[in-house]
Amino acid sequence: MATKTKSEQHEELIQTLKFTPRTYRVSLTGYGGEIVLGSVPRETYEYFRDNEIDVEEYAGGGWGWDDDEDSPEVPEEHRFVEPGSYYDCDDIAHEVGCEFSEYNYITISDENGDEVWSCKLDYEELEKHGVEVEYTEEFMCSDRPDRENTVGFIGQSVEKGTFFDGDLGLTAPLDLAKLKIYVYEVEGWELIANVTYGDEDIEGTDGYDTRGKSMEMKFYDTGDED
Repeated sequence: MATKTKSEQHEELIQTLKFTPRTYRVSLTGYGGEIVLGSVPRETYEYFRDNEIDVEEYAGGGWGWDDDEDSPEVPEEHRFVEPGSYYDCDDIAHEVGCEFSEYNYITISDENGDEVWSCKLDYEELEKHGVEVEYTEEFMCSDRPDRENTVGFIGQSVEKGTFFDGDLGLTAPLDLAKLKIYVYEVEGWELIANVTYGDEDIEGTDGYDTRGKSMEMKFYDTGDED
Protein backbone atom coordinates (compact mmCIF):
# COMPACT_ATOMS: atom_id res chain seq x y z
CA MET A 1 0.00 0.00 0.00
CA ALA A 2 1.37 3.42 -0.97
CA THR A 3 2.39 5.80 1.82
CA LYS A 4 0.12 8.83 2.07
CA THR A 5 1.60 12.28 1.56
CA LYS A 6 1.44 14.89 4.32
CA SER A 7 -1.26 16.68 2.35
CA GLU A 8 -3.34 13.50 2.11
CA GLN A 9 -2.84 12.79 5.82
CA HIS A 10 -3.92 16.34 6.66
CA GLU A 11 -7.04 16.06 4.50
CA GLU A 12 -7.86 12.70 6.12
CA LEU A 13 -7.58 14.28 9.58
CA ILE A 14 -9.90 17.13 8.57
CA GLN A 15 -12.50 14.68 7.23
CA THR A 16 -12.27 12.62 10.41
CA LEU A 17 -12.83 15.66 12.62
CA LYS A 18 -15.84 16.66 10.52
CA PHE A 19 -17.26 13.12 10.53
CA THR A 20 -20.32 12.28 12.61
CA PRO A 21 -19.96 8.82 14.22
CA ARG A 22 -22.43 6.36 12.75
CA THR A 23 -23.18 2.68 12.41
CA TYR A 24 -23.23 1.02 9.02
CA ARG A 25 -24.59 -2.42 8.14
CA VAL A 26 -22.41 -4.92 6.25
CA SER A 27 -24.32 -7.66 4.40
CA LEU A 28 -23.36 -10.74 2.38
CA THR A 29 -26.07 -11.90 0.00
CA GLY A 30 -26.57 -14.39 -2.82
CA TYR A 31 -25.90 -18.12 -2.78
CA GLY A 32 -24.13 -20.18 -0.15
CA GLY A 33 -25.19 -22.68 2.47
CA GLU A 34 -23.96 -25.41 4.74
CA ILE A 35 -21.45 -28.18 4.14
CA VAL A 36 -20.20 -30.97 6.39
CA LEU A 37 -17.34 -33.41 5.87
CA GLY A 38 -17.20 -36.53 8.00
CA SER A 39 -15.77 -40.01 8.40
CA VAL A 40 -17.96 -43.12 8.07
CA PRO A 41 -16.87 -46.71 8.87
CA ARG A 42 -16.10 -48.59 5.68
CA GLU A 43 -18.48 -51.39 6.74
CA THR A 44 -21.32 -48.87 6.89
CA TYR A 45 -20.49 -47.53 3.45
CA GLU A 46 -20.46 -51.10 2.09
CA TYR A 47 -23.82 -51.83 3.74
CA PHE A 48 -25.42 -48.84 2.02
CA ARG A 49 -23.77 -49.76 -1.29
CA ASP A 50 -24.62 -53.47 -1.20
CA ASN A 51 -28.23 -52.83 -0.19
CA GLU A 52 -28.65 -49.97 -2.68
CA ILE A 53 -29.68 -47.52 0.01
CA ASP A 54 -29.62 -43.91 -1.13
CA VAL A 55 -27.45 -42.04 1.36
CA GLU A 56 -29.01 -38.73 0.31
CA GLU A 57 -32.49 -40.00 1.09
CA TYR A 58 -31.29 -41.34 4.42
CA ALA A 59 -29.07 -38.52 5.68
CA GLY A 60 -31.10 -35.75 4.05
CA GLY A 61 -34.43 -36.98 5.36
CA GLY A 62 -36.12 -37.78 2.07
CA TRP A 63 -37.98 -40.71 3.62
CA GLY A 64 -39.86 -40.89 6.90
CA TRP A 65 -37.67 -43.88 7.81
CA ASP A 66 -38.75 -44.98 11.26
CA ASP A 67 -42.31 -43.79 10.57
CA ASP A 68 -42.49 -45.21 7.06
CA GLU A 69 -42.84 -48.97 6.59
CA ASP A 70 -41.49 -48.63 3.04
CA SER A 71 -38.17 -47.18 4.24
CA PRO A 72 -35.14 -49.47 3.77
CA GLU A 73 -33.89 -51.11 6.95
CA VAL A 74 -30.66 -49.66 8.36
CA PRO A 75 -29.34 -51.56 11.40
CA GLU A 76 -28.34 -49.50 14.41
CA GLU A 77 -24.63 -50.18 13.88
CA HIS A 78 -24.79 -48.60 10.43
CA ARG A 79 -26.75 -45.50 11.38
CA PHE A 80 -23.79 -43.13 11.16
CA VAL A 81 -26.29 -40.32 11.85
CA GLU A 82 -29.95 -40.35 12.74
CA PRO A 83 -32.17 -40.23 9.62
CA GLY A 84 -32.30 -36.69 8.26
CA SER A 85 -29.41 -35.47 10.44
CA TYR A 86 -26.62 -35.25 7.87
CA TYR A 87 -25.17 -32.21 9.70
CA ASP A 88 -24.05 -34.43 12.59
CA CYS A 89 -21.45 -36.25 10.47
CA ASP A 90 -18.94 -33.44 10.71
CA ASP A 91 -15.74 -34.65 12.38
CA ILE A 92 -13.66 -33.18 9.50
CA ALA A 93 -15.45 -29.89 8.85
CA HIS A 94 -18.75 -28.11 9.35
CA GLU A 95 -19.04 -24.69 7.74
CA VAL A 96 -21.88 -22.31 6.90
CA GLY A 97 -21.63 -19.13 4.90
CA CYS A 98 -21.95 -17.09 1.75
CA GLU A 99 -20.13 -18.40 -1.30
CA PHE A 100 -17.19 -16.33 -2.51
CA SER A 101 -18.46 -15.88 -6.04
CA GLU A 102 -18.94 -13.14 -8.61
CA TYR A 103 -22.67 -13.89 -8.47
CA ASN A 104 -22.86 -12.75 -4.84
CA TYR A 105 -22.47 -9.34 -3.21
CA ILE A 106 -21.09 -7.54 -0.21
CA THR A 107 -23.08 -4.39 0.58
CA ILE A 108 -22.63 -1.58 3.09
CA SER A 109 -25.72 0.42 4.05
CA ASP A 110 -26.31 3.38 6.33
CA GLU A 111 -28.70 3.69 9.30
CA ASN A 112 -31.58 4.39 6.90
CA GLY A 113 -30.93 1.27 4.87
CA ASP A 114 -29.59 3.24 1.93
CA GLU A 115 -26.73 1.62 0.04
CA VAL A 116 -23.36 3.27 0.60
CA TRP A 117 -21.24 0.76 -1.33
CA SER A 118 -21.70 -2.60 -3.00
CA CYS A 119 -19.41 -4.97 -4.88
CA LYS A 120 -19.42 -8.43 -6.37
CA LEU A 121 -17.62 -11.03 -4.29
CA ASP A 122 -14.97 -11.31 -6.95
CA TYR A 123 -11.25 -11.06 -6.21
CA GLU A 124 -10.40 -8.62 -9.01
CA GLU A 125 -13.44 -6.39 -8.41
CA LEU A 126 -12.72 -6.16 -4.70
CA GLU A 127 -9.06 -5.44 -5.37
CA LYS A 128 -10.08 -2.42 -7.46
CA HIS A 129 -11.72 -0.97 -4.37
CA GLY A 130 -8.74 -1.73 -2.15
CA VAL A 131 -10.50 -4.56 -0.31
CA GLU A 132 -8.14 -7.38 0.71
CA VAL A 133 -9.06 -11.06 0.36
CA GLU A 134 -7.21 -13.76 2.26
CA TYR A 135 -7.60 -17.51 1.87
CA THR A 136 -7.33 -19.34 5.16
CA GLU A 137 -8.03 -23.03 5.74
CA GLU A 138 -8.77 -25.82 3.27
CA PHE A 139 -10.78 -28.91 4.24
CA MET A 140 -10.85 -32.14 2.22
CA CYS A 141 -12.43 -35.55 2.84
CA SER A 142 -9.19 -37.15 1.72
CA ASP A 143 -7.48 -35.59 4.77
CA ARG A 144 -9.30 -37.88 7.23
CA PRO A 145 -6.76 -39.72 9.43
CA ASP A 146 -8.00 -43.31 8.97
CA ARG A 147 -8.48 -43.68 5.23
CA GLU A 148 -8.08 -47.45 5.31
CA ASN A 149 -11.04 -48.15 7.60
CA THR A 150 -13.29 -45.22 6.72
CA VAL A 151 -14.78 -43.41 3.76
CA GLY A 152 -15.64 -39.75 3.61
CA PHE A 153 -19.11 -38.27 3.74
CA ILE A 154 -20.09 -34.96 2.14
CA GLY A 155 -23.38 -33.31 3.02
CA GLN A 156 -24.19 -30.01 1.32
CA SER A 157 -27.20 -27.73 1.45
CA VAL A 158 -27.28 -24.87 -1.07
CA GLU A 159 -29.32 -21.84 -0.06
CA LYS A 160 -30.11 -18.36 -1.31
CA GLY A 161 -30.60 -15.16 0.65
CA THR A 162 -28.76 -13.11 3.25
CA PHE A 163 -25.96 -15.00 4.98
CA PHE A 164 -24.51 -12.24 7.08
CA ASP A 165 -25.52 -8.92 8.56
CA GLY A 166 -23.07 -7.12 10.82
CA ASP A 167 -22.87 -3.70 12.40
CA LEU A 168 -19.86 -1.54 11.59
CA GLY A 169 -19.46 1.42 13.94
CA LEU A 170 -17.36 4.22 12.44
CA THR A 171 -15.79 7.30 13.99
CA ALA A 172 -14.11 8.27 10.72
CA PRO A 173 -15.16 8.10 7.04
CA LEU A 174 -15.45 4.63 5.53
CA ASP A 175 -12.09 3.40 4.24
CA LEU A 176 -12.48 0.33 2.04
CA ALA A 177 -8.74 -0.40 2.36
CA LYS A 178 -9.47 -1.38 5.97
CA LEU A 179 -12.01 -3.98 4.87
CA LYS A 180 -10.77 -7.58 4.66
CA ILE A 181 -12.58 -10.76 3.64
CA TYR A 182 -11.43 -14.19 4.80
CA VAL A 183 -12.27 -17.24 2.69
CA TYR A 184 -11.97 -20.93 3.38
CA GLU A 185 -12.35 -23.82 0.95
CA VAL A 186 -14.35 -26.97 1.73
CA GLU A 187 -14.03 -29.65 -0.98
CA GLY A 188 -13.62 -26.90 -3.57
CA TRP A 189 -16.52 -24.80 -2.27
CA GLU A 190 -15.26 -21.33 -1.33
CA LEU A 191 -17.17 -19.82 1.58
CA ILE A 192 -16.63 -16.59 3.46
CA ALA A 193 -15.35 -17.24 6.96
CA ASN A 194 -15.53 -13.69 8.33
CA VAL A 195 -15.12 -10.03 7.50
CA THR A 196 -12.94 -7.54 9.39
CA TYR A 197 -12.50 -3.79 9.39
CA GLY A 198 -9.22 -2.39 10.67
CA ASP A 199 -8.30 -5.87 11.98
CA GLU A 200 -11.46 -6.01 14.10
CA ASP A 201 -14.09 -8.67 13.40
CA ILE A 202 -17.44 -7.36 12.23
CA GLU A 203 -19.83 -9.13 14.56
CA GLY A 204 -22.87 -10.67 12.93
CA THR A 205 -26.43 -9.88 14.01
CA ASP A 206 -29.55 -11.98 13.50
CA GLY A 207 -29.69 -11.18 9.79
CA TYR A 208 -29.29 -14.76 8.50
CA ASP A 209 -32.28 -15.22 6.21
CA THR A 210 -32.09 -17.87 3.49
CA ARG A 211 -34.21 -20.46 1.73
CA GLY A 212 -33.07 -23.88 0.56
CA LYS A 213 -32.42 -24.49 -3.12
CA SER A 214 -30.86 -27.97 -3.27
CA MET A 215 -29.16 -30.67 -1.23
CA GLU A 216 -26.52 -33.28 -2.02
CA MET A 217 -25.22 -36.15 0.12
CA LYS A 218 -22.61 -38.63 -0.96
CA PHE A 219 -19.87 -40.96 0.18
CA TYR A 220 -16.31 -40.26 -0.87
CA ASP A 221 -13.67 -43.01 -1.04
CA THR A 222 -9.92 -42.74 -1.79
CA GLY A 223 -10.34 -39.63 -3.89
CA ASP A 224 -13.24 -40.96 -5.96
CA GLU A 225 -16.88 -40.05 -5.50
CA ASP A 226 -19.20 -42.98 -4.78
